[in-house]
Amino acid sequence: MANEAPQTLGARGQVYVTLTAATTYGDARHMHSEEARRELTKLLLAAKLQSDGSYRARSRTTRLDISARVIDESPLLVVVAVNVRSY
Repeated sequence: MANEAPQTLGARGQVYVTLTAATTYGDARHMHSEEARRELTKLLLAAKLQSDGSYRARSRTTRLDISARVIDESPLLVVVAVNVRSY
């Protein structure tokens, strides 16, 4: 179990949300890109790794289900795209 990868995105390292991902999230939340980037970064720190390699976070506050495509560009974990759905 010592070789097991951390389950949450935040546990894996420094998360960087691209403008494209922030804009997608901002469109769903009706907010500007920089505000969306900050909020999305906080939400994705707790995102869990899925079997398809994406990360998923759900927020009761926003009532959104977020799937994120992440590329490991050491030392950064770059969120290149998100899919945002209401639940």
